[in-house]
Amino acid sequence: MSISLPGPRDDAYWSREQLVAEEKRVFEICNGCRLCFNLCPSFPALFDAVDALDPTAVLTGAEPAVRHEVDALGNHAGATGGDHAAPPREDILGQAEALEKLPLSVHQKVVDLCYQCKLCDPICPYTPPHEFAVDFPRLMLRHKAIDAREKGVPLQDRVLGDPDLIGKLGTIVPGIANAVTNLRPNRVAMEMTVGIHRDRQLPAFANETFLSWFQKRHPTQPDPKTVAGPKVVLFYTCSVQWNEPQVGRAAVEVLEHNGVTVFAPPMQCCGMPALDGGDVPRATAWATANIETLLPYVEAGCAIVSPGPTCSFMLKKEWFDYVGSDAAKRVGAAGYDLMEFLFKLRKEGRLREDYTTDVGSVGYHLPCHLKVQKIGFRSRDILKKLPGATVTLVDQCSCMDGTWGMKKEYYALSKQGSQKLMNGLKDSEAKTYSSDCLIAKLQIEEQSGKKVKHPIELMWEAYGGVAGPLKVLPAVVPPPPEES
Repeated sequence: MSISLPGPRDDAYWSREQLVAEEKRVFEICNGCRLCFNLCPSFPALFDAVDALDPTAVLTGAEPAVRHEVDALGNHAGATGGDHAAPPREDILGQAEALEKLPLSVHQKVVDLCYQCKLCDPICPYTPPHEFAVDFPRLMLRHKAIDAREKGVPLQDRVLGDPDLIGKLGTIVPGIANAVTNLRPNRVAMEMTVGIHRDRQLPAFANETFLSWFQKRHPTQPDPKTVAGPKVVLFYTCSVQWNEPQVGRAAVEVLEHNGVTVFAPPMQCCGMPALDGGDVPRATAWATANIETLLPYVEAGCAIVSPGPTCSFMLKKEWFDYVGSDAAKRVGAAGYDLMEFLFKLRKEGRLREDYTTDVGSVGYHLPCHLKVQKIGFRSRDILKKLPGATVTLVDQCSCMDGTWGMKKEYYALSKQGSQKLMNGLKDSEAKTYSSDCLIAKLQIEEQSGKKVKHPIELMWEAYGGVAGPLKVLPAVVPPPPEES
């Protein structure tokens, strides 16, 4: 019989006693599998703690019964190239007694080291609907939520968890805000008070927000019910709104160039930054507000597209779990990642190929939150079709998360964990680096010194996008199917 996991709308979800019991259950299963040993720091921290409690356990194969030393990122000494963990023990699933001795401080360390890349989800053989029902990322968020309810949300997480507030303040006078933010004394003060590492590259505030630009382009918009043909509502993301409006502009102009009507009403944060700090009430309130905004567009036949992998994941997968309404389910079902939607247009024969500009070599970083959506490598597939493009896929985590890599406690670990990504991009010898994730972009730019572009920006440039707007052309209508 499959285990039923409580959700944040269930009383059992908030029980500390039941949380600890569930962590012990999941930790025993993970310890017996160890497939995720090299994904993030959480798993080696867990496995090493169990090994230390049970140093005499019998190892499989011919390996000596010694504990494998592991660094904070899961690279085991004694393993070839850091790619293999200590093998599972023959009695591993009988180690409940050892796991019962695991201090709660280890539970907390495992939670703190999880940066919600969620890569264990597509790899784990025991995720629902399997009877073991292992959902490690949600379990980590549950722990943070209970901590926040019992102890309050720390100042660090309150600040990092509200990108709209930061964006509104920073874009009042963006030039001054950018200059002041990057003054060394201010960065030191920021580290001491809010806990944002003094050396972490921060997103710059835009001179004009995306929504301001969009409303100038479309002072009025029609009722979506009256619009024929493909139509979308753009969930433009906090990063696009306050820091990277050129990504939103490229998305709008490419979609309109392909005959898609675009709507962009005011929206709030998707809620993931708040969840990172355990602030479930705030995340749920934002999700509820967004669902109320988006539902009329969905009812009018619009798809929802987002250029941010975390935001598209949230609206597709997470909002329903926290809000639980039929409206949340309908909004989630209408959601697409932006490049996923454009790939859909290409499959339907609706994507224009009237490109004018060669793209050249591209080192493309595959974001984790796209990978866990299990939609394929749609950004890479689109990029490969652009003129003059040679694309190198770098399937490595940036170790940033929305807030984790900003924090002073994890900055060095975040940089260390991103080295496979950085080496892959360097080895690509690409002219341009690209990523859908505007948070991963900060990591890449800080370490490489190269500007990172969203795939939609490269597509926009291939269509001839320059300082002025693209010429809007009618949609390509696919030919009717041939009669058999």
